[in-house]
Amino acid sequence: MMRPGTTKIILSLTALFLLGGVCGYAFSNRQTERPAAKAHWEERWMELRQREDIERLKLTPEQVAQARPAYDQLLADIRRVREQTARGIFRAVSTQGRTLSEQLTPEQREEYLKLTEERRARFPRSK
Repeated sequence: MMRPGTTKIILSLTALFLLGGVCGYAFSNRQTERPAAKAHWEERWMELRQREDIERLKLTPEQVAQARPAYDQLLADIRRVREQTARGIFRAVSTQGRTLSEQLTPEQREEYLKLTEERRARFPRSK
């Protein structure tokens, strides 16, 4: 026959196991909208800006049609700046990495290569 203390421990561990399973299931199945939301922020921002301009300035349909190329150009400019910035950051990080690598011992260089691969895996390319 089991003692009351042993029964309490078994019940507590069972409850803890079930709670952990429920939390793990909830965490792994949560909905993440960030990648999708991040992908088209420029378009959403541009639509919001254009809608606000139309409402606040009381633009006529003809004025909206005439202004459309300017909004398209602004969107293209924003994308170009974002891409140039990303390339500039990549160049700066690469330069810093090469400089640091020259100062490391062979063992440290090997570990640095592993660290670099881990960092790349954390931030996959969007395109």
